Amino acid sequence: MTKIPPFRKAVVAFLATDDCASLDAYTAEDWVDQFRWLDRSGLALPLAARILESRHTSRFPDPVVRALTIRLRDNEGRMKSILELFCDIQAALATERISFCCLKGFSLFPEVYGFIRERHQLDFDLLIDPRDAGRAVTAVKSLGYTLTKKGPADEMRLTRSWKRHLTADSWLYQISEGPALELHTRLWEPETGVVDFPIPPGSMNHIDVRFVAGVAVPRLAPAWQFVSLVLHIFHHLVIWWVRLLSLYEVSIYLRRNRNEEVLWEEVSSILATDARLSSACTLVLQLVKREFRVELPEALDKLCRLSLTADSSTWCENFGENWLYADPPGTKLSLLVQRQFYANREAWCAYLRQRLFPRKVPPNLCDDASTKARRSLRYRAAEAVYQAQRTRFHLASGWQYLCAAVRWKRLAQVNTALPHLSHERTDPAFDEHAPHPWQAK
Repeated sequence: MTKIPPFRKAVVAFLATDDCASLDAYTAEDWVDQFRWLDRSGLALPLAARILESRHTSRFPDPVVRALTIRLRDNEGRMKSILELFCDIQAALATERISFCCLKGFSLFPEVYGFIRERHQLDFDLLIDPRDAGRAVTAVKSLGYTLTKKGPADEMRLTRSWKRHLTADSWLYQISEGPALELHTRLWEPETGVVDFPIPPGSMNHIDVRFVAGVAVPRLAPAWQFVSLVLHIFHHLVIWWVRLLSLYEVSIYLRRNRNEEVLWEEVSSILATDARLSSACTLVLQLVKREFRVELPEALDKLCRLSLTADSSTWCENFGENWLYADPPGTKLSLLVQRQFYANREAWCAYLRQRLFPRKVPPNLCDDASTKARRSLRYRAAEAVYQAQRTRFHLASGWQYLCAAVRWKRLAQVNTALPHLSHERTDPAFDEHAPHPWQAK
């Protein structure tokens, strides 16, 4: 396994405890080496806010404090620009009398973030009624949005043409030419078409409105919002890699609402409607609990103890951190734990082959770049470098997965031989040697 840089663990420890001591040992050079990871993990901004709001900024090197301050300042300008576009989208949908809820992003204020400068937003994610999908696409055309992708679960991605392209080295906090707009018609969208489970109806029965910098932001009611945040992380676990920021947000939500018993009873009742759903969300909550040192509320903890499988427990203990702390675009280690969610063996084998040996046309460097931008020599050179990096990534991560698979098999054999040492469900009716109830026999 790749060794995790101690600095990254120290950052998460600080965000979990507010104890600056975990970062005292690192010099300005150490910070510079990790700023790229901080930016792309999403943790740079909340880390900057926590440090600057504390009384201990003198404990950090001056260049580090300046670099963090610049990030907050630039992101504030970016987010104000994005909020203006959000108002335009909201007005366009309102004209057509289309109701929606904002997912992630602006919906996290003020429960998780106090100011818009603290959260970097890449795009808009809106949940709409599936019957309004066509009208919603038409409504935002006047803003320059065109439909560029429709997923297997009818989620739609709309983009505006950019005059310039972005690379992996671009400054993330510059004002965007227009974030992509993703329209979702359900809370869980099976990216692969294979890992699927039903979501109880009623998520949009009660729309909760909050104000962000004076702008009304419709969002899901608290219980459904929490479920959507956890499902978002699991979605990324299934398809690739997730920013640590997403786990941080769930941990803050848990801490600040710890004593809201009614909320957690409602969350637990939603997740308990399907064994696969509760098991998937339990896997995510185990990662949050381990990395950000947060205790689960009683109702949620009880459900998770019943839903945690041996595979999920083993993966979190032995492979989860390497997956979480990896540089973008991550690793393929999540494939180890995904097998339990596939009921069909043939479908799983086909998916595994596709992930290890991808044959699809690879994504472009910047999907939103205009035709003129794509034709430039600068773009073509950057695209060639990007595709070479992707090829190298697939080779390296595929080899890492194959090596990890050998260890995974060995651990599974140990768990079978010593069931009393595993952490899977402890109810008497659960047979560790039997397939999961949702898997084919």
